[in-house]
Amino acid sequence: MIFYSRSGSFLWACVCCLSLFDWKTVYTGASPVAERKPTFDWAKLAPSAVLNWTQCFENYTCTKLKVPLDYENPSIGSTGIAFIKLAAKNNSDTAPNILINQGGPGGSGVDFLLSTGSELEAILGSDYNIVGFDPRGVNNSGPVVDCFPRHSDAREEFSDQFFTVTANSSSNSLEQQFYAADLFGQWCSAAFRKNASGEYVSTPAVATDMLTYAKAEQRAAGKPEEEAKLWYYAVSYGTALGSTFAALYPQNVGRLVLDGVLDAEDYFNGAWESNLYQSDDALGTFSTYCHQAGPNNCSFWGPSSQNITDRLDVIISTLRDHPLPVAGVDSEKGPGLATYADLKQLLLWAVYAPVQRFPELADALKALESGDGSQVMNGLDNVVVTDDEDTIIKCVDGYRGTDLSTLEAYQNYVTLLEKESHYFGDAWPTNADNVLCRSVNLTTTDKRAFSGFLHPTRYNTSFPILYVASTIDPVTPTSQNPPRGAYKMSQYFPGSVVLLQDSIGHTASISASDCLAENISRYLSGTLPNANTTCHGAPVPFQDASAGH
Repeated sequence: MIFYSRSGSFLWACVCCLSLFDWKTVYTGASPVAERKPTFDWAKLAPSAVLNWTQCFENYTCTKLKVPLDYENPSIGSTGIAFIKLAAKNNSDTAPNILINQGGPGGSGVDFLLSTGSELEAILGSDYNIVGFDPRGVNNSGPVVDCFPRHSDAREEFSDQFFTVTANSSSNSLEQQFYAADLFGQWCSAAFRKNASGEYVSTPAVATDMLTYAKAEQRAAGKPEEEAKLWYYAVSYGTALGSTFAALYPQNVGRLVLDGVLDAEDYFNGAWESNLYQSDDALGTFSTYCHQAGPNNCSFWGPSSQNITDRLDVIISTLRDHPLPVAGVDSEKGPGLATYADLKQLLLWAVYAPVQRFPELADALKALESGDGSQVMNGLDNVVVTDDEDTIIKCVDGYRGTDLSTLEAYQNYVTLLEKESHYFGDAWPTNADNVLCRSVNLTTTDKRAFSGFLHPTRYNTSFPILYVASTIDPVTPTSQNPPRGAYKMSQYFPGSVVLLQDSIGHTASISASDCLAENISRYLSGTLPNANTTCHGAPVPFQDASAGH
């Protein structure tokens, strides 16, 4: 998923997702990694089949693993995958290595570990080596995926046409998005005729890279590579990657903790139709918690939850018809307009991490109610755009999936999502951006397409998977009847367990309770939670704003 930034900059965004938001800023309150001055030159690391760990950033070591571009045809060539390690506090030479993925597709695991190392240690424990990596095509890993090489002006023009609106923010915005997708498709297709890198960045290929890494670790430890077992912690899209690994290599599963579980069937179908079932419920909790918090703790407080919801609805309706001018005379923001589309993205940004973001949302809504749109524009600093690999990975993975090649099909898709979510149905297509795939010409073959979750299949893993979910997740909903999210994916893997946390937000880890951390720790030590376990004690919006990870 991609979000537009008014500045036109293309920063890494992954909250967890789907690559919707910069998850590490949720996790730690850190500034985006894109703003960090580089302190290590990855180009100096030569890719190798041997893991040559080299001191890089402070307290970290780095390496590049050489992998074939195409595992079925190694003669095509190879590329390098960037890895970074935070060593265990004790016995790092013998400690298990936990590979992490923070979502996307298109999120940098290197940047994620650099920004959240201590927080990850709090969840996973300090007795493990925590290893981040940039999946193929992402950041420091090859191959380079760029649809607008040396043409930033064309990229910005496309972004202005596609990402600055929602499907229904105006009478012609749906058509605008649909036809803007042609711009993306034509540029990408032209780029891939010269450089076919986009063909080799599929999720199954990344899963095989993870197996290659696990085997390399085995060899480094003097152990048989055929006994390699992957230890892996992931959120959001990273759960689809983890489930794919388990389906392809079930006997190589060591420990898999998958939190904020994406429906992999829906993902590989290129549909993005199953994400919003709980999104309105998530936003509804804003009114409830704001009212309960009182006027001293919630700036948008009202005498009832319904009063807060009604005022929010008025603001949304008013902004759709009348964007607010923001002069920006006394700040670095503006001049500009705070729009309906801006507010929709800000609302979605907030429900990802209610504990951290609901107070900011309340302030922005209070200002809007007074005719001030500056805080909406300021909030968009956190809404960023991923690079082309995010979309291309989804296009490759969704090959021969959902067909949005006609305007009518796109209209029907938007209508379906609006029935699923009153508040976010018209905004989600901008973030799913799957309509962009309709004009991208890839030579992906049926042999590369992955259908492991498109039909009833069971995979017996060498160790059960732990699926984790919050009770209300705005973009990876979980329910038992019908089975969605964690419960649906668990059905593919006999013996796997679903661990719930009574919380709101995208992933349980975003506001982790002690119970959640304890159950994950026990799982890593070899003990699964009991079935139907639900953790309580997670932080609450407006009461525990500084809590969580």
